[in-house]
Amino acid sequence: MNALEALESHGPAWRDWLLDNLTKQCRPHDLLVDMMKGGWLVQQAELALSQGQALLNQPASRTILRPTIGPSNQLHVNGQDIRVMSRLTNPQAVVIAEVLSSEECEELIALAMSKGLNASDVVDNDSGERVLHQGRTSTSTNLTKAENTLVARIEQRLADLTAWPVSHGEGLQVLRYTPGQEYRPHFDWFDPSAKGASLHLQNGGQRVATTVIYLRVAEEGGGTLFPEVGFEACPPQGGAVFFNNLDPYGAEDRLSLHAGSPVTRGTKVVCTYWQRERPFQ
Repeated sequence: MNALEALESHGPAWRDWLLDNLTKQCRPHDLLVDMMKGGWLVQQAELALSQGQALLNQPASRTILRPTIGPSNQLHVNGQDIRVMSRLTNPQAVVIAEVLSSEECEELIALAMSKGLNASDVVDNDSGERVLHQGRTSTSTNLTKAENTLVARIEQRLADLTAWPVSHGEGLQVLRYTPGQEYRPHFDWFDPSAKGASLHLQNGGQRVATTVIYLRVAEEGGGTLFPEVGFEACPPQGGAVFFNNLDPYGAEDRLSLHAGSPVTRGTKVVCTYWQRERPFQ
């Protein structure tokens, strides 16, 4: 068997392209994305990448540890039976059902409403301050970590579900979307090249994963859209969308671009849980 079989498998043009871009120190994840767009299978592209790196005497790309949902399609976490509905490879995302019971959903909504909802904001890349933005039109409230027994139970369940310490999670955020409200395409990771991001990266590091739990489902619209891959998730009440914000090599994953599609009828209420690299205070 040819030791460089994967590297040669799509012909000399692809081989030369990969070696040339590796020589230029291009990000491995970007190369893999381009290869898969060109018809490569994921495993074959990763093997060709490692063969190219070895040929050029470059160190092999090392994958990082990230929050993850295991391969089983039937999960039992802290007394809750959770069912996997679908999976995406790029970006790495999992749509799951029954993360929360209907009673837990209603309790969490009631808690959020008792605290009051305000216009949702975003992080300004230049200043690092929280500012209002026309691309995000929901109302929301932030819950304190382990604010009560319900919140603590949900945080622990999400930590156990994704095999990531509860200490590395941000507090839950509950958001409400009424007809016409949306969150236009955006990334959850902080841009390390942006001046304002340093303020947020100091506490807990990068956001490595996101879980969006659907507490109340709109009658029309309101899905979680990944526009780069043409996929929209619409979980049932208590279900969720989990996805990684970093690629397997630790770089910001541009395929994790996502949006909260506009609600066209009814009301959507979701709970967002972000996980960090390190303990978050």
